[in-house]
Amino acid sequence: ADARQFAKVKSIVEADPARRVVIVSAPGKRFSGDHKITDLLYLCYAHLQYGVSAEGVFSMVVERYRSIVADCGLSADIDKEFLALYEKMQQGISQDELVSRGEYFAARLMAEFLGFDFLDAAEWLQFSFDGQIDREHSYEALRRIAEDRSVVIPGFYGVMPDGHIKVLSRGGSDVTGALAAAALGADVYENWTDVSGILMADPRIVENPRPIERITYNELRELSYMGAQVLHEASVFPVRQADIPLNIRNTNDPDHPGTLIREHFEDELESEKNRFITGIAGRRNFSIITVAKNGLSSSIGSLRRVLEVFERHNLNVEYTPSGIDSVSLVVQSGK
Repeated sequence: ADARQFAKVKSIVEADPARRVVIVSAPGKRFSGDHKITDLLYLCYAHLQYGVSAEGVFSMVVERYRSIVADCGLSADIDKEFLALYEKMQQGISQDELVSRGEYFAARLMAEFLGFDFLDAAEWLQFSFDGQIDREHSYEALRRIAEDRSVVIPGFYGVMPDGHIKVLSRGGSDVTGALAAAALGADVYENWTDVSGILMADPRIVENPRPIERITYNELRELSYMGAQVLHEASVFPVRQADIPLNIRNTNDPDHPGTLIREHFEDELESEKNRFITGIAGRRNFSIITVAKNGLSSSIGSLRRVLEVFERHNLNVEYTPSGIDSVSLVVQSGK
């Protein structure tokens, strides 16, 4: 978000020389009521589409990076690049290319701040014509380019076969990090955010919930499915497939171990021996329909016939708790 957060990142990276590949997102909010850079860039594009001057919003973006350059004592001459970008905006620029510049400039400045090489994501993260990530060619390209180098890579975007920039969905920097970790066979994929790992319950509902020290990928999927705000599955799949541990850490509390995620754990921690529940999550707006009949559980085919009714009406049944004389069906009833 600002030079203060840049300094925290530098301290984290320098604490372990094995941290050689760093993926950054665009600057976020510095305080309540502030704007994320990506949101401002989307707003710039909307202004252009409606023929309204984007100069005021664009100047807010430029000033954020200027302040980081000044406060971090950097020498990067970003004004020329921003001038060229603004001229391109007047001539016609895609939304994806414009909003990707948030990560691009953040990585440029972070690379200088760390003394690392800047590696543009467009040099290795490749999409196929159908918009899917071409993992085979992307992995090969990154291994070739980044081998034995310390690099900073902008997250969130890659390049189409025709050379056009394409962005991932929101949270795409997490995906870029997972892909880079898998491509390079990392010892661990550290995902540094603003929370100390995954909590056992929603802190907006439960006061001071405990963090989960360790969790399997299967448990993570279950919690995510049931509504827990955790990493997007696309940012988990590459490292899970490569059997690389994923460690969620807190940039603002770097000494906290966070949450370690693996396919399985061979040992059992003392704190886990008496732990019956890994975590609690829930979703809103569901209805429960209960069908009751004496001896229902011993009536062959009864559950199938009930489920066929829901199938005919294109209703997905999320959960089916049952008893001796009844079965309940949990279905989504609204957003």
